[in-house]
Amino acid sequence: MSRMTEPLLESTSWIAHVAVSSGLAHLDRPFDYLIPDELVDRVQVGVRVRVKLAGRLCDGIVVSVDHEQEPGVKLVPVVKLVSDQVVSTPDQLRLARKVADHWAGTLDEVLRWAIPSRHATTEASHPPPWPAPSGAMPSGTLRVLSGGRHFLDLVAAGERPRVHWRVTPVCGPGDDEGVGDWANGLVQAVCATLASGRSAIICCPTLEDVATLRARIEAVLGSGTVAVLDANQPASTRWRHYLAVIRGSAKVVIGTRSAVMAPVANLGLIAVWGEGSDLHDEPRVPYPNTRDVAALRSQSDRCALLLASYSCSVRSASWLESGWLVGIGADRQTIRSVCAPVRIPGDSDIALARDPLARSVRVPDLAMATIRDGLLRGPVLVSVPRVGDLLSPSCSRCRTSVKCPSCGGPVTGRRVETGVELHCSWCGNRLSPWRCPECGCKEVRSGIVGATTTASELGRAFPDVPVVDSSGSHVRDNVDSLPRLVIATPGAEPVPASGYSCAVILDAVSSLSRPGLSTVEQTVGRWMTILALVRSVRDGGRAVIVGPSEDAALQAMVRNDPIGWAAGELKDRREAQFPPATPCGIVEGEPQAVVLASERLKEAMGDKLEILGPVPQLRRAGENERDRIVVRALGRVTVGELSTALFSLRSKHTMNHEQGILRVVIDPANLL
Repeated sequence: MSRMTEPLLESTSWIAHVAVSSGLAHLDRPFDYLIPDELVDRVQVGVRVRVKLAGRLCDGIVVSVDHEQEPGVKLVPVVKLVSDQVVSTPDQLRLARKVADHWAGTLDEVLRWAIPSRHATTEASHPPPWPAPSGAMPSGTLRVLSGGRHFLDLVAAGERPRVHWRVTPVCGPGDDEGVGDWANGLVQAVCATLASGRSAIICCPTLEDVATLRARIEAVLGSGTVAVLDANQPASTRWRHYLAVIRGSAKVVIGTRSAVMAPVANLGLIAVWGEGSDLHDEPRVPYPNTRDVAALRSQSDRCALLLASYSCSVRSASWLESGWLVGIGADRQTIRSVCAPVRIPGDSDIALARDPLARSVRVPDLAMATIRDGLLRGPVLVSVPRVGDLLSPSCSRCRTSVKCPSCGGPVTGRRVETGVELHCSWCGNRLSPWRCPECGCKEVRSGIVGATTTASELGRAFPDVPVVDSSGSHVRDNVDSLPRLVIATPGAEPVPASGYSCAVILDAVSSLSRPGLSTVEQTVGRWMTILALVRSVRDGGRAVIVGPSEDAALQAMVRNDPIGWAAGELKDRREAQFPPATPCGIVEGEPQAVVLASERLKEAMGDKLEILGPVPQLRRAGENERDRIVVRALGRVTVGELSTALFSLRSKHTMNHEQGILRVVIDPANLL
């Protein structure tokens, strides 16, 4: 441990080792401070303090207290004890250190992610007693699956199984046994955990999922028994719930990403719903993923792990292949008898003979017939990958792309009564009125059809049917069971009262062709979520995906086999040496900093790493130039060794006061 050695006061026997919030990677280590006599009985592990570091007053958290002191060393005293309230436990500090080491981050960065902002008034108040959860485990869902029953029995007995639960994608009354009711399955897992005398954490990708799950759990265990941790809460509410967790009052915690770090005592289960969702990727340094942190914590805290989803991430597929995870879910016969069948227009010679244009038009006859039939029985969902009605606009006469005259950025727009409104996606500059610089034409056309245009076109095709556009800034929460057309973008689908009668997914090629290593993985997950909103085949539910029938992702939808697709994708990534099969990372920053980082990596690791790049990155007006290199491990180099090497770059960058910010990401989803 490093020691602050400014000769201000003679040290006593009590020393606080403090993780200081310095913002500098090379100072990622505890610093020793003298505990003043008046604070000796109050400073303990996990409290917030204020200390001086290099003449600057900084916040910090005490990670340990002891009296081991070298003779003659003089220490700076702790300036202030912020509060007597412990905000981090020793177990949470150890986990935060592991997370920091795994993702090439600092302890302070992880603690800032894990611990909410303090609310002094709430902390000083005397809250009412936290209700104790009590209630019987509900029936159905996991209890009707042989693997699910075994998992619940093991958890209730105090064991720590690790499973991946592939939830059956179905909605509505046709699901007699509730095999598609993800919330009920998680409630059952919580009940089994409480029966063993332990606590549970459940992480969800969205606030809507958190609200749904909270209502379902409290309906069984009692009102007020669940602690909720998400960034959208008022500061007072979030801090009150966090205090209930760290004080041991709350036994059940649900929330979004940071809830995975909640300081729960006697943890028995950590579950992640929607484990493959990109919403589980933390956008702030050091960019951890909820699923991966949960897996790490299940080992350090020796608790059960439940990863659940309608689909399956490639990372989970790798754990299933190795046997580290055990898969549970409905058998093939049950899936075929319950889930809505999926069709692809033009998927056979017979289908092409019936509709020769099935592979060339945007809305083939099969899709229109499915919509027409579905409207006789209830609401119909049409999924479109993009928002808006003027995307990638161009001149209607010469097809010249419309660009922002100020920054050259991409332009989007919408049609209004007076014409067309165009604005830049980067700088927000309005371009109206616009005139083509090549031919002088004032008319524009959309290069890509968005949700608004689709709603308008289908509204003309079905003039007597109400049309709901749920996209962009006008997202609908739910719809009733009356016949209507619902046009929605992925993630903005309104929840149907009794399931959609059918679903049509348009522009599959556009969804699959976006850049990024995890594009197809995320797309399959979103499609499976859409399928989970459709009624059972017993109630006439059907789905259509418009895209190339030979594509592996579309075939996975037809077979209703995302786990098989993920296993195939894992094999491809293993051959291409991409994560999760091969540890990789990116280093991004100003060109000179990236070149220097590349040289340092070659000097430190030699032929143990492969460096691809540098490659210039797209930048907006006013931004500095940025380059990126991809660092790929070779041979038997582990992700821990790669993380150490990349963190060393951050440390040298801040220690030498080099220009700009050097961004480091381990196993990024946007590797490409």
